[in-house]
Amino acid sequence: MSGIFISGTDTGVGKTLICGYLAGYLRQQGVNVITQKWVQTGCKCSSEDLEMHRQIGELEDDPELAPLVNPYCLPLAASPHFAAPQAGVTIEPDVIVGAYRQLSQRFDLVLVEGMGGVLVPLREDLLIADMAARLNLLAVVVVHNRLGCINHTLLTIEALRNRQIPIFGLIFNRMDEGEDERILRDNLQIIPTLSGVCVLGEMPYLSDPLHGAAQFAPIGEAFLRQWRGDG
Repeated sequence: MSGIFISGTDTGVGKTLICGYLAGYLRQQGVNVITQKWVQTGCKCSSEDLEMHRQIGELEDDPELAPLVNPYCLPLAASPHFAAPQAGVTIEPDVIVGAYRQLSQRFDLVLVEGMGGVLVPLREDLLIADMAARLNLLAVVVVHNRLGCINHTLLTIEALRNRQIPIFGLIFNRMDEGEDERILRDNLQIIPTLSGVCVLGEMPYLSDPLHGAAQFAPIGEAFLRQWRGDG
């Protein structure tokens, strides 16, 4: 199977946590998995998101793989197309392609965490979704389950389909307390009804987001069952 593009309906929807928990669950099930972040912005010398993956998923840190798991690390916390020139860096698609392909040859599965939403520009002539399409990745969309997520999710699905990117499934993530339960439950029903995309599960609200492996397990099981073709 191709790698998995962990995207989201926006920035700050929990992609990093979901990617880390998924990697950790798959590792526990015997899958030789690694995470990758093509461009990390807002960092000095290493990817904070990848460090979070390792912490949550209890993944090994191999310094030799650092240039492959994070080809570009930029100090300015901004869209890659803007952060790169501020650092005197040119994002080269071939560098990303080469890094991904090397990892895909060494691991059973590469989980690629996106940046923001699917139409974030890596540079002025290349969106992140276009790179995912070039690498034939499947997409998992992380949805911040809240009022307004129907529109954001359907637009994300439409953008992916316009680029012929197969959508593996949706993972809903509750990030806030006090939301109207009726609306949240309806989101879980109406979005797959309108889109035809399956829901892998919902992550409940966590008072401590770094300790949710048990809560994520049913989502990981659903992902693995579908990945192996068992359901």
